Amino acid sequence: MKSVLRALVIACCMTLTVTGARSAEILISTENTADHFQTIFLQKFAATLNSEISEHRFRVIHSAQAFKDRDVAEALSTGRIAMAAPGIWHLGRFSADLNALLLPSFMGLGSADVRKIVDGDFGTRLNQSLEKNLNVRVLGRWLDLGPAHIFTRNVAVNHFGDLRGLRIRYAGGEGNALRLKAMGAIPVLIPWPNVPDALDRKEIDGLLTTTSTVVSAALWKHGIAHAFLSYSYYPFYVPLISHDVWARLKPATRDIILQVWEDMIDDGRKLAVTHQQASLITAAQNNIDIADPGMAERQKQRLVLLAHQGELAATAGISQSAVRTLTQIAGQP
Repeated sequence: MKSVLRALVIACCMTLTVTGARSAEILISTENTADHFQTIFLQKFAATLNSEISEHRFRVIHSAQAFKDRDVAEALSTGRIAMAAPGIWHLGRFSADLNALLLPSFMGLGSADVRKIVDGDFGTRLNQSLEKNLNVRVLGRWLDLGPAHIFTRNVAVNHFGDLRGLRIRYAGGEGNALRLKAMGAIPVLIPWPNVPDALDRKEIDGLLTTTSTVVSAALWKHGIAHAFLSYSYYPFYVPLISHDVWARLKPATRDIILQVWEDMIDDGRKLAVTHQQASLITAAQNNIDIADPGMAERQKQRLVLLAHQGELAATAGISQSAVRTLTQIAGQP
């Protein structure tokens, strides 16, 4: 693995120093597996760029072979990788107001409602903050992941109260940890590539993630037997390119990259929705028992969590202006 990573880093460095050479690669990192819809979308994106840009070759490195997503933002910032699309839960460290999207106000919101927020003025401000703090360029509108739910091994969760005392893995994001604590669960931060082993070793009772992610890694083979449709939050992937790489690209190449992403993102978002729906069926076919508490119980839990929202926001470093803006958009009971 060390030799592979070294080769990838060397290839990445070529993108910073070689101009006009067809062999210069621009690497796109993701920690998701080859079967995950995000990897599939990024590979289509790379293939389209390769058909339109002659002086570079774009290539996706999946399954955390280059970097885990928790580390990839800093790798982008320093130019050790050219492109990536980490989840918002990994980026709150660099723009605290991103954590606002993990607050209880957004529990249970649908894709259309959340997209209005991230595609609007607030999303623009978040992008500007990331670009300033991380030395990156945001390529355009964010790619959906889909609603995040709770998946467990031995203990069936049929109501939110059943989460009390369970060790639940989360991918990142202070808001996710705080929300799990508020519901009585024990949040455990584990990078995605290490999740199957953690399940096998029974270090965790379950995880907060999406059906697509569970299916992409066939987590039923690692003991996952229950799904609780909590609609805890709506995660996105943010498309980023290292500013050091961006500055060395020709203006025409930059324009093509931005336009190709914009041309593809609506289909990518549709792919996310359909893949989540199909993955729920696949999960059931592999004997994962699916419990849906229903809208009424989810709304009741949302109201309970809203009582703690100010405390959660302060702990996560979210600005009061962001809380006011987002709660106004999301609506309060």
